[in-house]
Amino acid sequence: MYMRKISCFFIAAALISGMVGCGDGNGVNGGNGGDSYESYNLTIDSTAGGVVAVNSSKILTKTTFIYGAGTVVSLNAIPDSDYQFVKWTGDVGTIDNVHASEINITVNDNYYIMAKFEIPPTVQYRLAIFSTAGGLVTTPGEDGFTYNAGTVVNLMATPARGYEFTKWTGDVDTISNVNAASTTITMNGDYYICAHFREDYTCG
Repeated sequence: MYMRKISCFFIAAALISGMVGCGDGNGVNGGNGGDSYESYNLTIDSTAGGVVAVNSSKILTKTTFIYGAGTVVSLNAIPDSDYQFVKWTGDVGTIDNVHASEINITVNDNYYIMAKFEIPPTVQYRLAIFSTAGGLVTTPGEDGFTYNAGTVVNLMATPARGYEFTKWTGDVDTISNVNAASTTITMNGDYYICAHFREDYTCG
């Protein structure tokens, strides 16, 4: 009887020890249980020419944030004056449109995202100038010319002896005065213009 009691005691102690020693593996340090917290780094950067706002807060230098898995973060690329936003580069797999300045990104891994800015290329337009018989366009001349958008170009139509200038025709919407031999044209597109002359019957 005495030996049976001792045996029962050791068996009970062994069972209790096994219950204490065998955890369920679901704690903070235990793997994939419900109490674990999975987080990732989101590094935000930008080229020269602008800044990025992360959840409405502007960051001026490369910055790393820590977010829980599945967190949706809003990003807004804000260009400086004289610059334009081009696209998002880096780990852009969860971005719907890399060319949109305002986007959301879902953090499912460690990501590096950069906003790319650049100076917009200069827009240029072509101006083709001709004239009828009886004169020439002396400023800027008769030919094809290329100007930056918005440039104001001086025009001078000079009649030959016995002729007079009448008007400018063609793409004349931005010519200051189509009836003036000396006038200007503002380059807002590709234009074709022509100076018209006629005989001056008042000449002796």
